[in-house]
Amino acid sequence: MLKDTREQPDAPEDTQHHAETQTAPELRREKPTWLTPAEAVKESGIGRTRLYGLLTSGEIPSAKLGRTRHIRRRDLDAFLEARMQSDGDPAVEK
Repeated sequence: MLKDTREQPDAPEDTQHHAETQTAPELRREKPTWLTPAEAVKESGIGRTRLYGLLTSGEIPSAKLGRTRHIRRRDLDAFLEARMQSDGDPAVEK
């Protein structure tokens, strides 16, 4: 078996480097304001077909630019919050 002759960094330096890479500006980005339908499906747990139905009906507002739709995160959150508040109301259709 061959011996590894590469230099091995000391643990404290390696830990410090790892901490610096974890706090890099690109990792601290805020969530995007606008979501694609695929992102909205992933974040909300709403099925793709159901989400498109909600977008088409206007229950969740969206902007259509060419062939793509864009959904404001706050509109998606507001829709879900409204559903959470009406969860105990049997008159509200789910």
